[in-house]
Amino acid sequence: MALLDSNIVEQLKMYFDKINGNIELVSFLDESEKSKELDSFLQEVDAISGKVNYVKKSFENDKADLEKAKITRPISFTILKDGENTGINFSGIPGGHEFNSFILAILGLAGLGKKLEGEQLAKAESVNKPVNIETFISLSCTHCPDVVQALNLISASNKNITATMVDSAVFFEEAKEKDIQAVPVVFIDGEQKSVGAKTIEELLNLVVNA
Repeated sequence: MALLDSNIVEQLKMYFDKINGNIELVSFLDESEKSKELDSFLQEVDAISGKVNYVKKSFENDKADLEKAKITRPISFTILKDGENTGINFSGIPGGHEFNSFILAILGLAGLGKKLEGEQLAKAESVNKPVNIETFISLSCTHCPDVVQALNLISASNKNITATMVDSAVFFEEAKEKDIQAVPVVFIDGEQKSVGAKTIEELLNLVVNA
């Protein structure tokens, strides 16, 4: 069964065909049903345009690539631009409200969307050490995409910064262990730094001061 509506596919084709360069979606999967679902979803995205390509890898066997992408969970994928890691990762399937976060990340990396400028860009570029951001979300949460999209913009501006969306429903045990009761929750280098809606300015300050 197709996960993407045919009208959405048509619209995306129009945008994807304008992409300069090559966008790759690289998954790291295990044997779970959710991995199979993510695989199907990414295959459908791959079929839209020759400008966005999907590569399937194994969470168990492709350790060097996992490490490069800074992915620590199966049922995940990273976005590459012209063969380079962009620091934008998704753990789970970016459906619901997060579908926009996923599409905007692709378009942004391809130069077709928003990007940081001026003081905000200077702030993001000032980070000179590795910073690993994880945002736990729910696909039904209306505040979550703003936070995920802002952090993706920040990550795309600096190779030291990795931003990962984590679906709390898929990684339920981990969310429970971390005592996540409301979303979005932002962790930076393993420490909880923020709960709830935040502006891009507030998130930039959290990242810069991490």
